[in-house]
Amino acid sequence: MDKRKRAILSTAAAGAALTGLLAGCGTGSSGGTGNASSGSGAAQTVTVWSWRSQDANLWKTVQQDLQAQGDNINIQFRAINATSYDSVLQTAMDGGKGPDIFYGRAGEGTLQYAAANMIEPLDNIANLSGINKGALQTAQLNGKTYGVPFAIQTMEVFYNKDIFAKYNLQPPKTWNDFINICKTLKQNGVTPLYTMGIQGWMQALNFDEVAASTIGNTFAQQLVDKQAKYNDPPFVDALQKYQSLAPYFEPNFQAVGSAGNEQETQFALGKSAMVMDGIFDVPTIEQYNPKLNLGAFLIPPDNANGQAKIDWYVDGDICMNSAISNAAEKNAAEKVIAFTATKQFGQAFTDIAGEISPIAGVQVPSKYPLSVQAYKWYQSVPITPLFGIRSPMDTPPPTPINKQSKNSANNLNGIFSAEQAVLLPLLTNKLTPQQAADKIQQTVSWYFK
Repeated sequence: MDKRKRAILSTAAAGAALTGLLAGCGTGSSGGTGNASSGSGAAQTVTVWSWRSQDANLWKTVQQDLQAQGDNINIQFRAINATSYDSVLQTAMDGGKGPDIFYGRAGEGTLQYAAANMIEPLDNIANLSGINKGALQTAQLNGKTYGVPFAIQTMEVFYNKDIFAKYNLQPPKTWNDFINICKTLKQNGVTPLYTMGIQGWMQALNFDEVAASTIGNTFAQQLVDKQAKYNDPPFVDALQKYQSLAPYFEPNFQAVGSAGNEQETQFALGKSAMVMDGIFDVPTIEQYNPKLNLGAFLIPPDNANGQAKIDWYVDGDICMNSAISNAAEKNAAEKVIAFTATKQFGQAFTDIAGEISPIAGVQVPSKYPLSVQAYKWYQSVPITPLFGIRSPMDTPPPTPINKQSKNSANNLNGIFSAEQAVLLPLLTNKLTPQQAADKIQQTVSWYFK
């Protein structure tokens, strides 16, 4: 997932983007232009929409694999600007001009379409038995599965090995070690951590890195079980720790983030020694500096006897439009969906994207050493269960997303939105950790009722 995904979208921008998009759309669902086969041997086109432009080559590979097994299917992949994607997709689906298949955000982002009967349940279309059960839960509603999860994203601290070596620094084993590293770097005129204050979604992901190693699995489970709350001491402690990092951020961090990738570019160019980020941003970092001597570590626990945890979440899932009117088109779309649940698809995704697939048996290639390390951490020290993005506390009861519904706007916010609302005020000392925790708990109080 890249930073553009969490942007809040405007209807005006969506309408402008949609006009250009639909003008070039070669297929349609109910009310669309259609692409009925002129004969039994003609290729059937299936449209796939995504916010991930980097997946274009993946879908070329999928088309080749399907054709190799005898399915005469052409895949028309369209990557939509990620900051406009959600609104463009919703407008198209509302108007019956949506794609055959699209990437859903997972959690509430997918389940709103399921609640409106806009996407197909996939349990009888794809064999989902090889997919991580925790990942599948983010696409399930009323006992049915509405999306095939395609990626597990992890959050780490990436560091410049050359800068660390210059000041005789090693990856920290405890939280105090981490703070001492930051102090040493700052004393030597080096920005310890680059961050983007105006990108609330990234702040929330970064905070969750800290919280994962602070609260641990026991407290996370208590949250899910409603036996603990977000304004209890362990979570307040995590907020205090995150607040204590503010002096070590880029001095103007409150105003950074208008381009959406400053922390990756500036870190790549040596403007900071570390960045808290997702494995998904490694290609961006390396694009700006292919020679960067890059390492990674997890936010450390309070003491050496504790256990660092890797924060993770489901990036998104692959959904099928329920309003495909042409039988041949629908059959082809079902074949594509079925393929996305196979190990062959998962391996192709990982080979091309260098990211972790939730499908059993998929191996990360050695050419992606940081992803290999992330996969090992995900297998051995994951935060379990999730307490932030994509957790049960981040998925309010879905309301139908279509515009005809009188109740289409859900006024309940999940934990990820709750965190975004308080973290910049926390970092700038406008809120204490306890006040921030109280606001978070109030926002997600719907879950604890």
